[in-house]
Amino acid sequence: MTSKRIAILCLILAVLSVGMLTLISVASGSLEKENDIPISAKPLPAMVADLMGLFKPTANIKSDGKTYTLKTINVVPVVSTVPEGEHLPVVGDRETLLKLLIDKGALYDNSTQKRGRISAWGVMEDGAVMGIDDAVESGALRPSANAPDIALEAQAPPMAPPAPPDSAWDEAEMDPNKTESSDEPYSKTNEQTKGVNEGDIVKTDGQYIYALSQDSNTLRIIKADGKKLEVVSTIQLTDLWGTEFYLIDDDRLAIIGCEYVPIEDICRDVDVDDKPFDPDTMTDIAPYGWYQNNFTVLEIYDISIREAPELSRRVSMDGNSVSTRVIGSVVYLATNKQIWSIPYDEADSPAILPYYCDTLLEGNFEPINFDSIYYIPDSIDASYLLIGAIDVYSDAEFEPEAYLGASSNLYMSRSAMYVTQNRWEQSVRTAIPGRENDFISEKTDILRFSVSGTDVTYAGMGTVDGSPINQYSMDEYDGYFRIATTSWEAGTFVTVLKTSTMRTVGRTEPLAPGERMQSARFNGDMGYVVTFQNMDPLFTIDLRDPNNPKVLGELKIPGFSQYLHMVGEGIVLGIGRDVQETYTRDANGAERVVGIRDVGIKASLFDVSNPFDPKEIDVLALGEGWAEVSSNPRALMCDSERGLYGFMVERWDNAGNWFCGAVVLRVEDGQLLIDATLKPNEYLSQNSSRLCFIGNTLYLVHGSGVIAYDYSSYARLASISF
Repeated sequence: MTSKRIAILCLILAVLSVGMLTLISVASGSLEKENDIPISAKPLPAMVADLMGLFKPTANIKSDGKTYTLKTINVVPVVSTVPEGEHLPVVGDRETLLKLLIDKGALYDNSTQKRGRISAWGVMEDGAVMGIDDAVESGALRPSANAPDIALEAQAPPMAPPAPPDSAWDEAEMDPNKTESSDEPYSKTNEQTKGVNEGDIVKTDGQYIYALSQDSNTLRIIKADGKKLEVVSTIQLTDLWGTEFYLIDDDRLAIIGCEYVPIEDICRDVDVDDKPFDPDTMTDIAPYGWYQNNFTVLEIYDISIREAPELSRRVSMDGNSVSTRVIGSVVYLATNKQIWSIPYDEADSPAILPYYCDTLLEGNFEPINFDSIYYIPDSIDASYLLIGAIDVYSDAEFEPEAYLGASSNLYMSRSAMYVTQNRWEQSVRTAIPGRENDFISEKTDILRFSVSGTDVTYAGMGTVDGSPINQYSMDEYDGYFRIATTSWEAGTFVTVLKTSTMRTVGRTEPLAPGERMQSARFNGDMGYVVTFQNMDPLFTIDLRDPNNPKVLGELKIPGFSQYLHMVGEGIVLGIGRDVQETYTRDANGAERVVGIRDVGIKASLFDVSNPFDPKEIDVLALGEGWAEVSSNPRALMCDSERGLYGFMVERWDNAGNWFCGAVVLRVEDGQLLIDATLKPNEYLSQNSSRLCFIGNTLYLVHGSGVIAYDYSSYARLASISF
């Protein structure tokens, strides 16, 4: 290369360098002003990416008919921590909500994509976002069912007259105003906390049996007097799918269910190309994301006249039900509305806000006000926890609140509600031999809400290692909250927090590292935890000193209990699974365990009167099959006065036949006995069946009828079909 050519090349490079430095200077000034980070301090790839970003189209966010630039939203301040004793920060406005949803990954930039709109309700012609008003007008969003009739009492269809009394009943027995409970003993729903009612599909007040059949989506009120059975009224649920209900006092019925409300049509993103969008061929069309339109519904019925139940009010709340409770005449609802992967230009209010509906508001769906939406700092979950409370006798407005953050389990005492949410964070080293350098990755945040009537107020948050398995993993006692949590990495802990601050004051050492918790139960100053890998360790835990909870005893037996129930002083009934170890022999003939085999349902009776030496004093193998009570304790019929406990099972009988029926266990003098096995000819499903008793009559209530048995001989007395 000649010296002349070299000189020309150097001149060109110098000019390019000056131009590039000028561009970098301009760009860095712009970027530094926007991000407050000197561009020269950034790595080269990041600097190049920032510079290239100058030539990309600006991403805009469309919400509620307005357009927001990403630059505007990114500078919205949000709270990162909450000082102890202070309330959670409030969202307050749309810009803050958009900022939080972007930070949580719920919104994404689709500025380089074009959209095709597909809906189960039809294809949108112009692709415009369907707002709430348009959705109602088009029918995609409908007012709550029957809302105008209840709120305005307009053109209500005439109610059919009550059926005439059956000749089997005298007029006194059929008196519709005679609704007081029977003097005879009768069963109640198995509930965790005294004074905090839980819903179920079958209940009785001692005179009537109330049965929710999920097969036909109906609730029936059945007059029950021994072998005299009569359906006196039927509530056909048409606009919700019933899941549980409550009896409140002697004249109110609260039915909980769910319904699907299509607030906004389902959208799809199509990659940019020159092909026309064809809704009939979904080839290469990726779903744009998902946000649910499931609502949890509460219908309140006046049943002062059992023959003529009357719907008095209906409320619904966005999201799937987490759990419900009733204290006195107040119903508490907690739901979880999940939301994620929404494009920037689809961030309209039907997608990003939680809604509720109340027939006192003429049945219109209303968004929860920004001032009633709170957020949990540093939570990565883009889901709403909604909490609402309503007195079934009051006309006060239903005003739920929302908390941006997911929820998984709920425990409630008479004065507080505790809601957990799981998250991942590496922190504490494990105690597993050989794995001491591993870290716990499961964490649980516990939100505490004080409860007084319909007032539910945030009262603090605590964090523990691991995660609970259900509501029975939690308990409040004498100013302290106790929670049993489990982690694959570190084992199981029982942690004690002071309710006034939600600070941890004590924790056990890890129980059974490498095993997973299967059940837990708290009883006053004691706690009981079952873990499992190959054997079933039952741990007894002393909680008398909240600052120093400690394990007193441990019992290892085959199998494990999935539910623990106190059946007397120092006596625990466990219901779960029976297992057998499987072996192999090595070349020298020595046996070694290579696995386990599930062999069916198991009931155990434990003596924990000496917590240092717990014992399994009796055990029953109930055969291959399963029992709902293992995962749903409300399915257990409890008659502690007689020492009888009944539940539904599906299993193989001794003749090799599969059947669905019921077993009644008797706890007597340290023994666990089978008092009865009921195998009716009717088709049963244990998920829709329950046992209950009134006086000396046992009733098996199933999806299509009721069977009455003598409670002593278990002779079949009568039956009725629906």
